[in-house]
Amino acid sequence: MKTILRLVLVVVAATTALVLAGNAFATQKLSVRQDPTSLAIKVSQAQSDPQPAKVTVYVPSGYTLNTSQAPGTKIGTATGNSFVRDSNIALLPLAGDIVVATPDTNATGCATGTHLAVWTVDLQVGGQSQKLPVHIDATAGSETALGAYKLVFCLPPADVPKDTPGRSPNGAQLLDATFKVDSVFTAPAGQRIWKAITTPWTPGLPVPNPTATLETRAFVSSGTVSLASKVLSAAKRIVKFSGEVMQSGSALGGTQVNLLINDMARFRARTNARGGYSVTLKKTGRKSVTTFQARVTVAERDITASGCASPSLPGVACVSATGSPFTAVSRKIKVRI
Repeated sequence: MKTILRLVLVVVAATTALVLAGNAFATQKLSVRQDPTSLAIKVSQAQSDPQPAKVTVYVPSGYTLNTSQAPGTKIGTATGNSFVRDSNIALLPLAGDIVVATPDTNATGCATGTHLAVWTVDLQVGGQSQKLPVHIDATAGSETALGAYKLVFCLPPADVPKDTPGRSPNGAQLLDATFKVDSVFTAPAGQRIWKAITTPWTPGLPVPNPTATLETRAFVSSGTVSLASKVLSAAKRIVKFSGEVMQSGSALGGTQVNLLINDMARFRARTNARGGYSVTLKKTGRKSVTTFQARVTVAERDITASGCASPSLPGVACVSATGSPFTAVSRKIKVRI
């Protein structure tokens, strides 16, 4: 005979004293998402910002980098959006493959010499192809404080007159770009801090503006959700479940937690300012052994206040920091009620 589990929610004790400010990003932003075999790096800014002339993304110490792929190998994809000045298209999608180039490939005025690796991103923008080399090198000297490796790419000026040599095709200005590569980066344990140093073009001129250089950061780490149970009344069959959501040792308030019963999401709670949550349930119907588990999915969030507290370079402002998204599940608990 099939047994149907019936549970009645008694109390959901959670205080939303701290709400995640997921949309409170500064204009320029760096986002990084690390999966077991792939890495996605996203740079973004507003249409009102000047076109970046040079972007250097620093890979945190502890990462290992696979550069053994032969030239011509596709290792990932790039997607994004651009603002096309010549036709006043505010949001034009761009896309392309990331292909390994020879290590002596250099974008004019961006890099020189032979590199650990060079990737070519063949971007299709408004029907035109624009090849964007990304130069990968190990850091040296004072740069080692920023990371173990660096990824460097340069963009042409966009808001200069149409007859300016080297102008971006159709006056296309980057709004956002996501570079996703597979089987290239292996992450170390613990929290990793990615940093990007961006120097823009001088508005209206084909001249970089080093005085406007800025820093953005992305904090990458896995998170956890815990689950414990306590029988409040055996006679009335009331059980309290509680736990907390953490990332890199910090409590995450305002996070929605799903309570799974026999692997099905049945109830929700929201964490308080200390990252804690609780759900109290009363069992009705036939007594049985029931499995409980907590699951949480946390979106990328703004952590500029804490993440940019100490800029990396003198005279260069850190304008934004993001906390990486993650999904976590707790251990399973079996309770007979």
